[in-house]
Parts: sequence; structure tokens; C-alpha cells
Amino acid sequence: MRGTELTQTKTVRYKGYEICMGSVYKDGEPLFHYYVPLGEGDGGVEQGKRIIDQIGSDDD
Repeated sequence: MRGTELTQTKTVRYKGYEICMGSVYKDGEPLFHYYVPLGEGDGGVEQGKRIIDQIGSDDD
């Protein structure tokens, strides 16, 4: 089956952070890593955005 290989290099920029599948980086340093279930497609990116939104809302 084609299209089943994992792409490690996909990075999305969001609010000054970089989201990879399962990792979030700020200024090139890894902030944290999280588990992305296989078969979820870009769910890891969406999870990263949710985590970044939570970080932003904690800066009171």
C-alpha cells in the first residue's frame, strides 16, 4: 500500500513554535514530545496546536 511511510521532516509553524509529528520546538529547542497514535494522520499537529494554545493561556 502506498502512502504509509512516516514523514519525520514535516514541520508546521504556529504562533512562533514549530510542531513536528509528536514534538514541539521553540527557537530550535524541544519543549516537549507527545504520543501520536498511528493512523491519526495530522492529528499530531492538531494536538500540538492545542498544547501551544494551553501554554499561551497560562501566561497570566
